Formats: sequence, C-alpha cells, structure tokens
Amino acid sequence: MEFSVGAYRFGHSQVRPSYRANFTGNGGGPFFAMIFTPTPSDPADPDDLSGGRRAPRRFIDWPTFFDFGDGQVKPNKKIDTTLSTPLFHLPGSVVPNPGATNPASLAQRNLLRHLTFALPSGQRVAKAMQLPVLSDGDLSALKPHGLDDHTPLWFYVLREAAVVQNGERLGPVGGRIVTEVFLGLLEGDRTSYLSQDPDWEPFLPTIDASRTGEDFRMVDLLRFAGVA
Repeated sequence: MEFSVGAYRFGHSQVRPSYRANFTGNGGGPFFAMIFTPTPSDPADPDDLSGGRRAPRRFIDWPTFFDFGDGQVKPNKKIDTTLSTPLFHLPGSVVPNPGATNPASLAQRNLLRHLTFALPSGQRVAKAMQLPVLSDGDLSALKPHGLDDHTPLWFYVLREAAVVQNGERLGPVGGRIVTEVFLGLLEGDRTSYLSQDPDWEPFLPTIDASRTGEDFRMVDLLRFAGVA
C-alpha cells in the first residue's frame, strides 16, 4: 500500500502541463499539445495528449524525451511538491461525475487515498526504516494544517526528494520503498532474469563506446530498436 498509494505516485509531480512530442511531425510541423484539452477541436483527432486516438502527426520523436547528446531533450520537471495546473482539474474521461467524494484534483485524490488506506505518516515510515527524518522546518509549509510532524506519505516522499536529492531522484524513504517492491517482484517471479540467471548483464551495443553493457541505458535500447 505504501508503494501504490504513496511512493510510486512521485511521477505526478514531474508531469508538465504541455509537451512537444516531436520536431517535424508527419503532418508538416512539430506537434505541441496540452496534456488535457477540455473541448478538443476535433474529437476524431484530438489536439491534446489524453490518448485514445492515433494520428501520424502524434508520433513520438524520442530525442525530445531522452538525451542522445544532440541537445534536443527537454528534461522532466524535478520531483517536488508542485503539480501542474491541469492535474487539479482532471477531465471527465478520467474522473466522471466529480464531486466531494470523487474530486477532480489529483492532489486531493492522492491525499484522500492516504486516509482511506490508513497509511502511516512519512515520519513513521522513516523511523521504522531507521532512516533520517525530515525536520519540521523542511515541512514548515504544512504547519498551518497541523501536518508538519505527521505528513501524508505521498507528500513526504515528494518533499524528501526535493530536500535531499534536489528533486533529481527519490530520497531514502521513497527510493527504498520503490526499489524494494521491484526487487521483491523480480525475486518472486521464477521466470525473471534475477531468478533464472542472476549473473546476466546487458549485451546489446551502447551508442557511446566509452560505456559498457553494464551501463546500458534507455537511449541504447531505443537506438537498437531503430526508433531513434
């Protein structure tokens, strides 16, 4: 529960309000769109990124999302406690019939889940893991709400990443929760590489000759697949 309701929702803070999906586009120009558009100009070919339809102009130009060393990439937002405005007003396709018990705000939905599943606070999780606990000063913005000393886990993980890792990666609590869950899944899967061949290493070529297979990255996989 701590993984699915709290820590693994860190990606919500990295979502931008809009994206440029490619530079040229099969339709003639670059495709640039908001993640949600309340009233798309053409329902058959929506001009946002909410999905559900395919169109040639919406192909993904991967160098805009991963660093191939050509200067095209635009990094994600850092992990912090700030969400993009569209995430406070999720569309009806995501949240039908919004109301007091079914809010359209993603932040509100995450915090309500914390209460619904009775998750421990971020401070309690950190203490149980015997990891450093964020100071009251690090969470002073929550003091007016009385949550600076027992912070919802989702918010705590975001704030921890911002304070300890400058928003570039998860902090000790969030990182351990996410990593242990994935390792546990691999260990529990009898068909995984970790179970069948624990000494396995990536063997496909890297685009940078100075890196070995042990440092195989997403850019290497995309280049090998011929899509970038």
